[in-house]
Amino acid sequence: MAWTKNQEQAIYQKGDNILVAAAAGSGKTAVLVERIINKITNENIDVDKLLVVTFTNAAATEMRERVLDAIYKKLESDSNNLRLQKQIVLLNKSHISTIHAFCLEVIRNNFYKTNISPNFRLANTPEIELLKMEVIEDVFDELYESKDEDIINLVNTYGSSYRDDDKLKELILKIYKFIQSIPYPEEWLEEQTEKFNLNLEQDFSETTWGNIIIKNAKDEIEGYINTLKNISKKLKRDDELEKWYVCILDDINKLEKIEKLQKWDEIYNYLSELSFETWPSKRNFVSELKDKAKGIRDKIKDAVVGGKPSSLRKRVFIYNSQKANEDIYAMYPILKAIKDITIKFSTAYREAKLEKNIIDFNDIEHLALEILVKKDENGNYVPTEVAKHYQDIFEEIAIDEYQDSNDIQEEILKQVSKGNNIFMVGDVKQSIYKFRQAKPELFLEKYNTYKDNKIQLFVNFRSRKNVLDLSNVIFENIMSKDFGSIEYNENEFLNVGQDYLETDKKILDGAELHIIDEAETIENENEEDDEEVLEKAEIEARLVAKRIKELINSNYYVFDKKRGYRSLEFKDIVILLRKTTGIAPIYEKELTDLGYPVFSDIGTNYFETIEIQTIMNLLKIISNPDNDIALVSVLRSPIGKFTDNELIEIRIECPKESFYNAMLVNEKHKEKINEFFELIEDFRSKEEYLKLDELIWYIYERTGYYNYVSLMTNGNIKTANLKMLFEKAKDYEQGSFKGLYNFINFIDRVTKHNSDMGAPKLIGENEDVIRIMSIHKSKGLEFPIVFLCGTGSQFNMMDLNANILMHSELGFGPKYINYERKIAYNTLAKEAVRHIMKKELKEEEMRLLYVALTRAREKLIITGVDKNLKKSIEDKQEMLESSDNVITKGIAEKAKTYLDWLETVFLSDDRMKSLVQLFEHPKNENSGTKDEKNKTEELVIEDRPINEKLNEILTWEYPQAELTQIEGKSSVTKIAKKVQEDEEELKLKKPKFLEGELPLTKAEIGTTVHLVLQKLDFKQSYTMEKIQELLELLEQKQIITTKQKEAVPKEKIYEFTRSKIFAELAEAKEVYREQPFYINIPVKELYEIKSEENILVQGIIDLYYINKNNELVLVDYKTDYVPENDETSLKDKYTSQLEIYKRALEQALNRKVDSIYIYSTYLGKEIKMWV
Repeated sequence: MAWTKNQEQAIYQKGDNILVAAAAGSGKTAVLVERIINKITNENIDVDKLLVVTFTNAAATEMRERVLDAIYKKLESDSNNLRLQKQIVLLNKSHISTIHAFCLEVIRNNFYKTNISPNFRLANTPEIELLKMEVIEDVFDELYESKDEDIINLVNTYGSSYRDDDKLKELILKIYKFIQSIPYPEEWLEEQTEKFNLNLEQDFSETTWGNIIIKNAKDEIEGYINTLKNISKKLKRDDELEKWYVCILDDINKLEKIEKLQKWDEIYNYLSELSFETWPSKRNFVSELKDKAKGIRDKIKDAVVGGKPSSLRKRVFIYNSQKANEDIYAMYPILKAIKDITIKFSTAYREAKLEKNIIDFNDIEHLALEILVKKDENGNYVPTEVAKHYQDIFEEIAIDEYQDSNDIQEEILKQVSKGNNIFMVGDVKQSIYKFRQAKPELFLEKYNTYKDNKIQLFVNFRSRKNVLDLSNVIFENIMSKDFGSIEYNENEFLNVGQDYLETDKKILDGAELHIIDEAETIENENEEDDEEVLEKAEIEARLVAKRIKELINSNYYVFDKKRGYRSLEFKDIVILLRKTTGIAPIYEKELTDLGYPVFSDIGTNYFETIEIQTIMNLLKIISNPDNDIALVSVLRSPIGKFTDNELIEIRIECPKESFYNAMLVNEKHKEKINEFFELIEDFRSKEEYLKLDELIWYIYERTGYYNYVSLMTNGNIKTANLKMLFEKAKDYEQGSFKGLYNFINFIDRVTKHNSDMGAPKLIGENEDVIRIMSIHKSKGLEFPIVFLCGTGSQFNMMDLNANILMHSELGFGPKYINYERKIAYNTLAKEAVRHIMKKELKEEEMRLLYVALTRAREKLIITGVDKNLKKSIEDKQEMLESSDNVITKGIAEKAKTYLDWLETVFLSDDRMKSLVQLFEHPKNENSGTKDEKNKTEELVIEDRPINEKLNEILTWEYPQAELTQIEGKSSVTKIAKKVQEDEEELKLKKPKFLEGELPLTKAEIGTTVHLVLQKLDFKQSYTMEKIQELLELLEQKQIITTKQKEAVPKEKIYEFTRSKIFAELAEAKEVYREQPFYINIPVKELYEIKSEENILVQGIIDLYYINKNNELVLVDYKTDYVPENDETSLKDKYTSQLEIYKRALEQALNRKVDSIYIYSTYLGKEIKMWV
C-alpha cells in the first residue's frame, strides 16, 4: 500500500508521546495496524509488549485480525522467519483490548491489593439495578430514622411536590453515576461542595462562576459593539445623518466602558445607572438607513438594559456581590447534605457488592486505579509497584479513538506509561460521547501544545470531491477555536484521496438540501413537543421516500472498491437521524409501503413491542392475577383467545370487583375461563422449580405463541425479540437476585427510565436493505448515499433545566429553592454552569453534524423542516448584515438546529451555491394523511372554459331567471337533504349562548363518531382499551373536546373495527379517506327546471379503496337513527348522494366503481348498495 508522507510519519516516528489527529476517512486504523507491524518486524518488539486500547470489543477483535493478516502476508515472503511465527502465538495473549478488558486483567492479577476476593464476578445490569434500588431505599430509611432536620429540609427542597422523595433518590443516583468518570470521586465531591462555603465579603468576580458570567457578558457586549460599528460606518457616509451617527458613537463608547471593567460590583453599578441617549428626531426627514439603525439600536438597548427578564441587567447582573455570595452560600448546607448522602450511598453500595462478591462496570476502572496509584507522604498520587511493573512491560501504549477518553481512563493509562511512550490516535471533530462523560478537552490540550510530535492525517480516502468540499465550506464557516474548540481552516480541510475512475455510466455526485417550509406565522421559541416532532417527521419521511424511489428507478451506478462501478442497490442507502426513538418507524413505514426492504438499527422501544408486552403481562399475572391491565391484555391476546365482547360481558356482570374476581363468578364463559386458569396454574406450578429463562421458553412452547408471531408480518423481528427476552432472563438468573417478582421489578424500572436494552442483530453487513440509524451508530461506517434527515429538529437542551447541573470542572450548578416560601430561581452558579454546558452541548451537536456529513462516499442528501422559511432567512440575513457577512462565534452559537447552520452558511458563502442543490418544498407538498399521500390534489372534473366577448358580457340577459334562485355551487349534502328540508316545519331555536351548557345533539355526536372513524389505523387490531386511548389522544391534540370524547359510543367504533370493511382495509392495496372533489352536474338532473346549464357540486368522499382483488370500493359512513332497523329506508335516503359520489369517483379515476357500501354505526353493519 502506498502511504502518504504524513501516514509514514505516523507509522515510524518514535521517541516521545505522539498525537495523531486523523480526520474522517483518513485511514487511521490502517496506520495503527501498520505501526504495530513495524514495531514487531523492524523494531523487534514483541506484540505482547504493546498495549493497544480500542473503544469497543468489536474494534479490538478487528484490530487483532488485521494484525494477524498482516503477519501472515509478511510470512508469505519470509516463511522461515521464526520471529514472525512467534508473534502469532503471542498475539493470543497480547494486550489489544478495550480499557475495561485491560483493567479487568489488572484486577484479576492483583486482587489481593484490594478487599475483593479472587473469585469475584462482574454483575449483570438487572442485578446492579435491583441492588441500587435496594441500597438507596435502605439508606433513606436509615436517614429518616435519625430524624435529622437537614434531611427533612433536603427532601422538601429536592423531592417531588415537597412530599415525595423519589426525585431526591434519582438525584443521588444521578450524582453517583456522574462522578464515576472522575478518578477520585469522593475528593471531587468534597472539593466542589466546599466551593459554596465562600467568603461573603469577596467580589463575586473572584469566584469561578462570576468570572465565567463576566466573560460571557463581555463577549455579548463585544458582539453588540461590532454591530453598532457596522451601522455607524454606513451612517457616517451621509452628512445628513450625522446626529444619528453621533448618537450611535455615544452608545459604542458606553458599551466599551463595560469591557474595561473587571470587578462584579463595578459592572453591576454601571449597568444599574446606564441609560442611552434619546434617539434624535427631525420633522419630515425620512431615511430608511436611519430607521434601520434605530431598530438595531433598540434591540441592543433592550438586550443590555431593557426591562425584559432576558436583558443583561435583569438576567445576569441582578444584584451585587454580597447578595450573589449570599445566594451561593445558602446552598452550602443543602449541597453538603447531598454530598454526605451520596457518599453514604456509595459506601453502602460498595459493601453490598462485597457481600455478594460482585463488582459493577464502573468498579472495573476504579479498582484498577486503586491498584495502580497510592498517595505519598505529601499527599500526591504516585505509581505503585504494580504500575511500575506495567511501565517496564509496555514499550508503547497506543490509544485508538483518543478523543472519547475520560478523566479516569487518562489517569490509568498515564500510570502504566513510561511518560514518553503513548501513541494517541483520534479526531476531536468526531468526539460525540459527552453524555458518557467523554472529555475531548484531553485531546485538545495536547493538540494545542504538541508541536513536532503532532501529526495530522487530512487526506480522505472515502468521499468524492464535492462531498468533501461541502463539509469543508460548512465547517470553515461555523467551527472555530472559540466555538468548536478547533480552528477549522486549510490545516483541517479534508483532501481528496480516493481515486474515483471516470465512466460514461450515470453516477451520483454532489449534495442536495431539501427544506420543507411549514410557513407558520408565529415561531415557537420553546422546546418542540412530541406531537410537533412527529408531524414534522411524517412530512419529511414522505419526501425522503419519494426521493429514494426516484434514485432507485433512475439506473444510477455507484463505485465499489472491489467490483468497480455497479448498479445502485438498497444497501447503498442510509438514513441518518439525530434522534431515532419514535421517528425511525415513521421512515420505515413510508419505505415499506413502497415495497422496499428497510431495517431500523435502533435499540429503544423494545419493551413497547406487542409480543414483549404480551409475555411480560403474562409473567405479571403468574406473579399476581389481580393486575387487571395485565390480565385483560393477556386474555385478549392469542394466548387467552377471549373476544372483546366476551370481556365486556364479564365486566358488565361484575363491574365493581377486580377482573380476576369477576372471572371467578362468571357462569356464561365458565368453560373458557377455567381453561385459561388451568393454563396459568400450570405456569405458576412450573415457576416454583424452573429457572426463569426455562419458564419463559416453556411458556413459548406451551402456548405456541413463539410460532404464532413467527407467521406475522416482520415475524423474524418478533421472534428475535422473544429470544432476546429469553436471553435477558438467562443473564438475570446468573445474578444474585432470583425469582419472577424481582425480574418484573427490574423490567419495570428499565421501562420507567427508558433505558436502552439493545436490540437483536437481525441483518448482516452485506444485507441488501436500506438502513435507518442514529448518527452515533453510523460513526466509523460509510455509505455511497447518505440521507441526513431531521435537520430542522431543535437541539435537545432539556438537561439544562435540571435542579442541579453537574460539570467535571465547574462542579455543581444548583437552583435556589425555598420550599417554605415556595420560591425557586437559578443561582448565578447555575447560570454560569448552564452557559458552559449549553455551549458544550452545541459544540457536540456540531461534531455530530461533522460525523454525519463525512459518512457519505458519493451523494449527500440533507432534509429538514423550517417552521417559517421566509422569517428564518430574514433573521439570518439581518444577523449577517451586522457582521459584514461573516458567521461570528455569536451567530454560530445562536443556532438551534442543524438547518440553522446550513442556511446561515448558504447565505454567507457563495461557494455553497455551486456545491449543493437547494430545493424548497411547501408543507402541503408532502402533507396529508398517510392513506392519501399520493392523492393530495382535489379531483376537478369537467372544467368548461368561457370565452364571451366584453360587450356580450355587459349586455347579456339571462334567459332562465329561475336559475338565479339556485346556487351555482352546491354540496352533495345540501342536495341530498333538499327534499327533507322542504318538508320540515320551520323551528326557531334559541341562540346557544342563551341556552347555557347543553348536552351534545345527536348530529354533533354523529359528527364526532364520523371524525373518530377517520382517525382509525386500519393496520391495527383494536380493543375497547385502544379505542379509549385513541379518544384520549384526540382530546390531548384538541381534535375533540372532553364532552365529545365522553359522548362517543365506543362500542360502535369497536363494532366497525370488527366489520368486513375494516378487515378488507387491512389488506387493501390503496386506501383514501376524506377525499374532496368537484363535479359539474346538469341542473335538470337535480331540479325540475329545463336547462342545459350545469351546477358545480362539491363533496367529500368518506372512504374508497382498492382491495386485494383490485376492486374499487366506495364507502360512506352514516350515523343516523334507523327506524325499526329498516335498511331500505337508509338506502333510499342516500341513493342520490351516493350516485353523485360514484359518478365523481369514476370520472376522476377513469374506472368503474365495483362496490358501494353504507356503513351504519346505528345498525353496526355494512349495507351493500347497487353497482
